[in-house]
Amino acid sequence: MRAPQGAARLFATDLALRPHRLEAARALGACVFAAEGGREVPAIRDALGGAGLDVAFEAAGENAAVDAALEAVRPGARVVLAGIPAEERTSFRAATARRKGLTLVLARRMKHAYPRAIRLAESGQVDLSSPVTHTFPLERGAEAFTVAARREGLKVLVKP
Repeated sequence: MRAPQGAARLFATDLALRPHRLEAARALGACVFAAEGGREVPAIRDALGGAGLDVAFEAAGENAAVDAALEAVRPGARVVLAGIPAEERTSFRAATARRKGLTLVLARRMKHAYPRAIRLAESGQVDLSSPVTHTFPLERGAEAFTVAARREGLKVLVKP
């Protein structure tokens, strides 16, 4: 499987208490690691022959995940902060970012992203069905929200 947008290899981490997410990432071709407060970083670097990642997307919104992303990338890399933190602030180890000369980018997942996402979906470059693990009819909408809130699956759909 070719990694999206020219990426040579994909790596994914998630909490071990959500093994279905790790399995989904593995099925989509990623090398997966259980997130352990940054203790997964040496294993990621070992898988890269000692080098770091070129780009890391932090999507958890947790400071520990931000720090792990900073540690997992190579000098001069980019770290995209896409996670939405529970608090108003995100913190990270400034010394690590400065020493490595990292570029930190905050991602806003709306506005100009939609036209490009639609084009990728229309062209078939993005598989939209594989992340869908649960589908509910409209009359079972409350149940769908309960399943989604418990994070039992990846994506939960409600179909009218």
